Amino acid sequence: MMAILDIYKFMSALEVNEIANNCIKIYNDLPKSGKPKENEWTVLSCFVQRDKIFGAIKVVSLGTGSKCVGATKMSPSGNIVNDSHAETLARRGLLLYLYSNITQCLNSQESVFTLEDSYFKLKSNIEFLFYSSQLPCGDASILPKDGCEEMGDLVISLKRNAQTDDVSTETKPNLVDIHRTGAKCLPSSKQDPKLPGKDYHVLGQVRTKPGRGDRTLSVSCSDKIAKWIQLGVQGSLLSLLLTEPIYISHFIFGAGVPFSKDSLTRALVTRNESHLKPKSTPHFYQCVECFPNIKSDKKLRPAPNSIIWIYNFYLRICKYNLYKSFQNILMRNKIIEERICKAENLEDIPYNRMKRKAITYNDKWAEVKKNFFKIWPTKPDMFDFCIKNY
Repeated sequence: MMAILDIYKFMSALEVNEIANNCIKIYNDLPKSGKPKENEWTVLSCFVQRDKIFGAIKVVSLGTGSKCVGATKMSPSGNIVNDSHAETLARRGLLLYLYSNITQCLNSQESVFTLEDSYFKLKSNIEFLFYSSQLPCGDASILPKDGCEEMGDLVISLKRNAQTDDVSTETKPNLVDIHRTGAKCLPSSKQDPKLPGKDYHVLGQVRTKPGRGDRTLSVSCSDKIAKWIQLGVQGSLLSLLLTEPIYISHFIFGAGVPFSKDSLTRALVTRNESHLKPKSTPHFYQCVECFPNIKSDKKLRPAPNSIIWIYNFYLRICKYNLYKSFQNILMRNKIIEERICKAENLEDIPYNRMKRKAITYNDKWAEVKKNFFKIWPTKPDMFDFCIKNY
């Protein structure tokens, strides 16, 4: 079996392009509602399930968008999606897909998981891949204009604007310039010098996404993806249910946009020359397929809406519903519930306290924050809601 699985350590260009084409086809087949108008653009991100033995692929979640809400609009009951960037929405959709598969496993139905001693184990032939129509906002988007490994047919900086990533790139003639990000360094960290050319940004900084009005507490997609690479994409709640983290080993990005494996590796894997090495070192690819709604003209504006699509079902993706899905699984299996909750009543455990029960995950996260990111924004511990109260 291992000899067969090793074939898929690296993907061929044919496989990469097939995955990208499937993601774009799912998007194209969706209704027009929520999609950009002629003078708008958006970002598309997807998670794809792949059978490592037979190569069969299935798009399991899809997200579009480039907006965030400000810190003052965050809800303590977890019923608002704070970050509506495509990458974040697609990841929320993946979590719901995984919760659904855990439920199917408990029901003895077809699932990507097997149940082992009150934990769920991802089947050895299953892996998840990530596709996005452009590089993530933040540190990974800072790359030399002349040093991109592939620019497709476009030569302008294709970043998210006002509420996201578009910044004026006026510089002195003949000066080496970079693609810039609108994501801001944390107030307590080293700031961008904003000098001409390549010295505009400081590299390796955790950044927050700009928002309309007050500043957001949502870190950039580069920071979030780097966290997935270090800790797994499943997050703290699901880590309480799984035998091991779920790592994304293959990241595919669209054509027609700035792309650099060096920048991706620097921002997502080896930031700040950290001694922390991810368990699964990811591979980065660029496909030849260009997403139809990328920003191809500076006169375009970001689409105000987002789309979330999940394979085979629909469900809201806010923290409240994710926690409800988690609790539903525990209520179906008393052994799992007792292992996690001990003598506590499940219905009386708030969302934030349940997340703190993932001790292994949280210890690893503390190490990553200290040694990989160096700094991380502190959010108010407001999510103390219980499902029974709403």
